[in-house]
Amino acid sequence: MAARTVAQTDTLETFRTEFNGLSSNDFGDVGTLDAGISATSIVGAVNEIYTTVTGLSGFTITDSTSTTREVGLGQTLVFLSDSNTTITTGAADSDGNDSVTVGLASSISGLTSVSATTITDGTASLSSGSLTSAVNVTGSGTANFTTDVQVNSVSVATKPFAIAQAIALG
Repeated sequence: MAARTVAQTDTLETFRTEFNGLSSNDFGDVGTLDAGISATSIVGAVNEIYTTVTGLSGFTITDSTSTTREVGLGQTLVFLSDSNTTITTGAADSDGNDSVTVGLASSISGLTSVSATTITDGTASLSSGSLTSAVNVTGSGTANFTTDVQVNSVSVATKPFAIAQAIALG
């Protein structure tokens, strides 16, 4: 609605008519306030919102060990990554909530141990102590085995003994 005005030269009757014509449409309807606002007047609503906003202290973040940290109004929460993690820029999800995605980098270094049921790189798989590979296993040094070692289903550990036994027995 256009602003109501009364000129200095208008009559008292013009002022009375304009003043009495003021309605909630000139200021906004108190009934349309959000449910959390309990004010009964526009001034009351503004004061309640002001008190709520100035009373905010920010928000709390908590990690998996229940360590908490307050992030105050005006402060910025920064997500840091290292060579083993990736962090994507925050974005709104399908529900309109803000989110940040944290993941492992495609190449991880500096680990001293890994605990998993199965570790697979696409070619070789280590599961329950068994290494399965579709390619050659190469390396140098000594390999010690506590059980029978087979190559193409032939027991390698007993083959030299069988040859020696055959030679000895003629």
